[in-house]
Parts: sequence; structure tokens; C-alpha cells
Amino acid sequence: MDSQNWRLGIDIGGTFTDLTLLEQSSGETITLKTPTVPADPAQGIANGLEALKKRGVNPSDIRYFVHGTTIGLNTLLQRRGAKIALLVTEGFRDILNLQRLRLPVPYDFRSRLPEPLIPRERVFTASERLLHDGSVHEPLDEERLRGTVADILGSGATGVVICFLHSYKNPAHERRAAELIARWSEGRLDVSASSGLWPQMREYERAVMTSANLYIQSNVQKYFSTLQERLNEAGVASTPFITQSNGGIMDIRSAAEAPVRTLFSGPAAGVIGAVQAAKSAGIDNVITFDMGGTSADISIIENGQPTFSQSNHLAGLPIPLPAVSMYSVGAGGGSYGWIDNGGLLKVGPESVGSDPGPACYGRGERAALTDAFLVCGYLNPDRFAAGNVRLHGDRSLRALEPIARHLGTDARAAADRMLQVAIANMYAELSAVMEQHGFDPREFSLLAFGGGGPVTANFLAEEIQARSVLIPPKPGTLCALGALSADFAHDAVLSLQRMAADVPFAELGGHYAALGGSASSWLDAQDAPGLEGRTLFYSLDARYKGQAFEIELPIPPELLQDGDYSRLETSFHDLHRRQYGHSDPGAQIELINLRARIVGHVRKPDAQSIPAAPSEAKASGVRNVLLNGREYEARIYARGNLLAGHAISGPAIVEQDDTTIVVLPGWGGRTDAGGNLILEKEAKA
Repeated sequence: MDSQNWRLGIDIGGTFTDLTLLEQSSGETITLKTPTVPADPAQGIANGLEALKKRGVNPSDIRYFVHGTTIGLNTLLQRRGAKIALLVTEGFRDILNLQRLRLPVPYDFRSRLPEPLIPRERVFTASERLLHDGSVHEPLDEERLRGTVADILGSGATGVVICFLHSYKNPAHERRAAELIARWSEGRLDVSASSGLWPQMREYERAVMTSANLYIQSNVQKYFSTLQERLNEAGVASTPFITQSNGGIMDIRSAAEAPVRTLFSGPAAGVIGAVQAAKSAGIDNVITFDMGGTSADISIIENGQPTFSQSNHLAGLPIPLPAVSMYSVGAGGGSYGWIDNGGLLKVGPESVGSDPGPACYGRGERAALTDAFLVCGYLNPDRFAAGNVRLHGDRSLRALEPIARHLGTDARAAADRMLQVAIANMYAELSAVMEQHGFDPREFSLLAFGGGGPVTANFLAEEIQARSVLIPPKPGTLCALGALSADFAHDAVLSLQRMAADVPFAELGGHYAALGGSASSWLDAQDAPGLEGRTLFYSLDARYKGQAFEIELPIPPELLQDGDYSRLETSFHDLHRRQYGHSDPGAQIELINLRARIVGHVRKPDAQSIPAAPSEAKASGVRNVLLNGREYEARIYARGNLLAGHAISGPAIVEQDDTTIVVLPGWGGRTDAGGNLILEKEAKA
């Protein structure tokens, strides 16, 4: 190919590594799925680049490379991180063990708090103390610290996290301790100070997040080094950018310094891709449904914007960084069926992954959801993953036999039951999300992507009574496309913790100006290519005096300019009423954290269009399928043959290289000008 301006987005999932290649000037798009290599994820990328090369794409023509990674996430979940120590203020040695003294499952007295990343024997104390306002109550005892450094080295730790009380107000003690530890350890200890990573109140959350960052850092940096080597070997000269949990991207150097910001990067990129897909279809409110090989991730897009959370948890550990709101269900194409001690059929959360994979891949022995899809007739064994993975139906039937015997039925019916259980799990999680946000699912569309999302979306949409199902043109690789659509983004925070009446508006504006300057400096250092402008967003965390937790209030720029505190107070009361059903206009408001987010806008892929249909859609054949316990003859359509205006009726199967779409009886589908397939309930005759 002659094109010289390719942009490559990559998402590594538990089963497949997805690549989306976009030629910026012509708009030509190439998508590809290649099996993930769990032991060496960078090799999966190298394999994908080699496959692209065979299709005529010279890696040296790739001018922009962005990549979502799960290395940090997997390191944390599998507890395979570095051996690190923690240095805290004297008297707070048990901070990681005490946690928040709340049962993980309030109604289960046998539930237990998660094991800390750092055991108590590697938690050390320093003689120092700051007061809540940041003033020094007791200076740092540097002589005692010298002996503590020797003890830390003697523990076998390779790094140390420093988290002193109230350091978010005054980082001086942490910075001095970090300087001395680096000097006295002669470079043998990696040092990370909590105030440098995220200067926000609540020392337990700050300690856990900083510990998680250092815990995963060595593995992430090792992977980034390997990735850079493989890209160099392949001839890719562009600087890699990495997707973040907040839906933005950053350069690989920034990601190596703060890998904790990448923990939810893959799913977040999918949501950004979903925003673009919903926009192209003219739909503002959608529930995103990303089903891959390991899990199904759910998020909410309201009024065309993703929702964010400041209080995420991972494996029971708090990660208080801004991130796209995400809710996961352990139900993916690789989730396998099993019988619990009570004799009930369960599906997931464990997955067979890509190696050995579902039984139909030819190596595994367990019956996974992909096996159920195949046995129920949804999948074409010759077209799975664009024909790159041959499916073996006989192995699926064999793997399903133990479940079928237990249920007293045949393998095909057992596969249908597995799917029903998985849909029930998804419905339970989505019901909780709907209640939490307080929205009516009949006002939302379900946007399905990932390899398994379009297979199961119609089932789930019928359960929740969603308005419609939206399936973008290339749903199997939407996360990779989302990475290409992601802007550079950075969040800065300042903990204030003062009553609003005690903060002059001029001081408030000064704080926001400083935060905005810090965020702008970060963006300047990214050396981001071809930005199309930048935008600063401000918000604050506030609460009524006496409350334990706060809510985030957006701050329009004009509010800071006119200096009207009453507008800010009115906005807070209105937001509190919307979220909790009540407000107290006579109560004092406490300002907890001030936030600034900068967004450096990258050029988005141009909207695609497809030709208008000259005639009715024609099926390429029929296939027997089992849907919710009933046998049907489903018409088969090729997605590439569905043009703008084409309409189909269920039961139907729509096949494409990166996924398969199931259309239920009583539902119909239509293709819009952007190539999106929209499924809706058909009116009863």
C-alpha cells in the first residue's frame, strides 16, 4: 500500500489481541484479531504487526501508536508484584490491616477483608507528625530514619512507599524522607511518595493506591521495555502512547512512572469508542456492553458523555483515581460452566482464557460460553475470528456432556442453559447499576461490542426492556478503535477541606489557576502530535458540614469569572437533591477537594458511510438455532452485504469477521447510513 500515515490502536484482551489500523488521509480502516499470548503479550502485538505486513502495511508507515494494557491489572489481581515495604507515621503501622473495618459483604459475616499488598512485617514507622492543616507538630527524625532504611534493606524489599499523615496538605516530610532513602540505599530501593502520586485526603486509600503503583511498576516497566524492543524490531518508529483509566492517553514514559493510572485502560478505551459509535448513530443515552473472552464490562453514557467515578475498587482495594465508571461481570466467551456444591449450574467467573481456551479451540477440556454459542448454532465454525481460529463442534459436545448428565438433558440443551445462566448474571449486575443511577432502561439503548457482546446483547436487552440494541460496524475491535479516538487527559487534585464561607472566592480562583497550570504543564510534556486544541474542566468535591462523604460538582468557567458564591451553593443544593432526593439550603457547605482536568483533543476518525440499499436484504442461507429452549430456523446474513436501509427480522444470524450477531424472534434490525445495525422490538401484528 502507498499510504504513509497509518494510525494503529491495539487492545490486548484475555483471549484476543485486537488491532485497528486507520489511514488518516483516506479514512481506510483495517481490523485484525490475533490470539493473545498470555506469557508474552508483546508477542501478540508482534504477531499482529506481521499479519498486517502480509496485508501490505509497512510498519515503518505507522506514525501513531496507542495501546491499552492489562499488565498492571493482571499483576494486581494475581498478586505477582514486587516485594515492597511501607513507611508510615509512627502509630499508624496497622493502617493496611485495619483498612476501613467494613465487611466486604455486609450480610455475610464470613466475608473477609482483602489481604494487604504489604505484610505487617514490612511496614515501618518514622518519627514525624503533621497536623490536619499541614503545620509541623513533630519534625522528621532523620537519624532514626537512617536506621530504618537499613531495616528495610534487611527485609529484602526492593522498594518502599512513603505515606505520612496529612502529607496531602504538606509534602515536605515525604519529599525529604524520599530524598534520604534514595541516598542512603544507594539506589537499591525504588521510592514512591504518596503526595507525589495523588495528594488527596484519606490516608488509607492514599497508602493503598501508592502501594499498588509501586507493586505493579516493575512488571509494567519490564513489559514496556519489551514492547519497545518488539516495535523497534518490527520497524515501528512512532512513540507508543498508553490508554488510561480516565479514558485518556499518555506517553509511555508517564505510564511507566504511574502505572496505577492504567489499571482500567482497556475497558475505558472501549467506552470512548462507544461514545463515538453512539454519536454516529445519533443516540445520546446508551448502556455499553463489552463482552470479551474473560468478562463482560458495563458502563453508562448519558447525554453523549461517559460517566466517571472517583472511588473505584479492584480486588477489594480502593483506587481513588478518576476513572470511567465500569462494572464487571465474570461472564465472557471463555467463562466455563460448572456445578456448585448445591448442584446448581454456574457460569464463570473463572475463564479458560486463550490457552487452552474453550474446548472448541481444540486444546481445552472445559465447556465455555463460546462452546455453548457454537452448539446452539450461533457461530459459523469456518468464520470465527475471520477464519483464523477453526472451531471443533465435536469437542464442544464432549465437554458439555458432564453438565448435560447432571442436568438430565442433552448437550445442546445444556448449552442453552449455560447461556441463560450467564444472561441472568449480567441482568443481576445491570439491575444494580440501573438502581444506583436511578434511570429507566427503556430510555437507553444497549451498545454491544467485544467478540461476545453482539451474540448475547439481544437476550440481555429483552430482559431489561432496553429501547434498542446498537451494534457498530466493527464491534469486535471497538476497544482498539476507541484507543485511536481517545484524547490526551490528565487529572490534578488539591485537598482543601475548608468551609466554603472561609474561602474567599479570589483564593478559590487562585487554586484553580494553579491546578490548571499543573495540568497544562503535563500536557506540554507529552509531546502529543497534532493536537486540535485543549480544554480545561474544573470541579470540586463538596459536602454538607457533618457528612462523611462528598459529591463531585462541575464548575463552569464563567462561575469562576463572575465570583458569585451563591451560584456555586445553589448548584450544589440542586445536585444533592438530584442524587439523594433532598437538600438542605440552610446548611454550611464544606469544600473537600478541588479538581482540574485537561484534555488535549486528538483528531477523531472520520465518520464512515455505506451505500444505500438498492433492494431488500437477501439471506445467504438458514441454520437451525436453539434460542431460550426453542428450536428455530434462523436466516443467515453477511454483515458486509447489509447496506443503508436494509431491514431484517429475527430469528436471524448476522456474521462478520470479528463477531456474530444474534437477532431474537420478535425483534428486527435495520442498518443506518453509518453502517450501524440497530435492533428494535417489532410491533405485534
